[in-house]
Amino acid sequence: MLARIISVFLGLLLAGCISGKTGELLDRSYENAGTRLVLERRPASPTPDASGTAAPTSEAAIVAEVVAKSPILATLAHRARALVHEGRAEGSLPNAELGFEAWNLPIERPYALDEADMYMVELKQRFPAAGSLDGRARALAEEAQAVLFELETEERIVRQAAAEAYANYVQAHAARRLEERQLELLRRMGEVIAARFSTGGSGLIDSTRLGVEVSRTERALARARGDIARAEASLLSLLRRTEGELGEPEEAAPETVRLTVPELLAHAEARQGALSSAEARLRAAEARRAAAVAEARVPEFMAGLGYWQDPTMRPGFGLTSSMSLPWLWGPGRQRVLQRDEEKAAEQAVRDGVWLTAHAEISETHASLRALEAEVLVITQKTLPALRRSLDALSATFATGNAPLLEWIDVARSVLDLELELVMLRGDLARGIANLERAVGAALPRSPVLPEGAP
Repeated sequence: MLARIISVFLGLLLAGCISGKTGELLDRSYENAGTRLVLERRPASPTPDASGTAAPTSEAAIVAEVVAKSPILATLAHRARALVHEGRAEGSLPNAELGFEAWNLPIERPYALDEADMYMVELKQRFPAAGSLDGRARALAEEAQAVLFELETEERIVRQAAAEAYANYVQAHAARRLEERQLELLRRMGEVIAARFSTGGSGLIDSTRLGVEVSRTERALARARGDIARAEASLLSLLRRTEGELGEPEEAAPETVRLTVPELLAHAEARQGALSSAEARLRAAEARRAAAVAEARVPEFMAGLGYWQDPTMRPGFGLTSSMSLPWLWGPGRQRVLQRDEEKAAEQAVRDGVWLTAHAEISETHASLRALEAEVLVITQKTLPALRRSLDALSATFATGNAPLLEWIDVARSVLDLELELVMLRGDLARGIANLERAVGAALPRSPVLPEGAP
């Protein structure tokens, strides 16, 4: 008899526990969140050397440090671990209850426990409907997975912000170099004008016109230096540094992504954090529905074991048990209908995330192709032709057979086109960062220009 009671008790105990699969999911979520929390912090760029010159700054180092220092990623990791703890709590049996009763105490002396006719100590345990605890724990495990996927999405957003800030930094430095080169070109032209003036040529008007162009370029150079300061401040803010100086950015050829839209969508379906998060929340809704179905169809049991002591009789033990009747009335049916609607809502969210990702990837891919085409036209056709014209005019001007205004116009056109190319390269870098964020993964890159191109 006692063995049968024990076997029934153990059966109820096992029915109220979470499954091994759910336990593994909880453990995996906790470990993955912990990996984020112990992420090693590395300095993005080396400290200045003995000469005080900062080493060149690379995009990879900047992005890695920004990601490592992002507080929002640590926040999401802690939230995921909190959900794991909540899931383990939901998958645990309710607290046991210990009760004590003393019967037939005298009314005039209710404190006289030694005069009671009966003493009883009882231990009770409630066993929720089989499968309900596992369903609730599995739902929270999937919620933890959803938060971890949100962490991946947020990491891509952080990477995009860092990459865009670095692209602005590179663009500002490139513009500064072009303006400095333009000033040097104007200085050499001033020497030519001075030489012509010293030999009896008419150089006064040309010298005045050149001075106006020099002033214009100096203002542009001041703006470029201001852009560098702003871009550096933005990077230092992302790096969570209050002070310091970043080195010159590493020079790199413009790059693009050659993958087709179907290939990008396949990457997104496998790696996109927002989509994976929506799918995890859909699985969580399914688990909650399974728990609601169990509670609506399977009774909940209560078992108790008591010790009885009558002062005038032999001691003994008592057994109590009860079960709920979910089939008669109660909230079970409405809970199931509620979970059905929540599941449908999560399915709609998942579909909406996929449509948004599809549209964003397609649009960004088209923008990259257009930018790539512009860079190729400027680099291979327009800019070489303008540079040849400038070289020819410079040689002709030195002999006195070309007006200065024509030379200034062509020199300014070359500079404007080179500045436009710098902006296009920055747009390409920002576009790739946006595409990687939309896809949810790093993408293979290819050079835009053929090998050997300037």
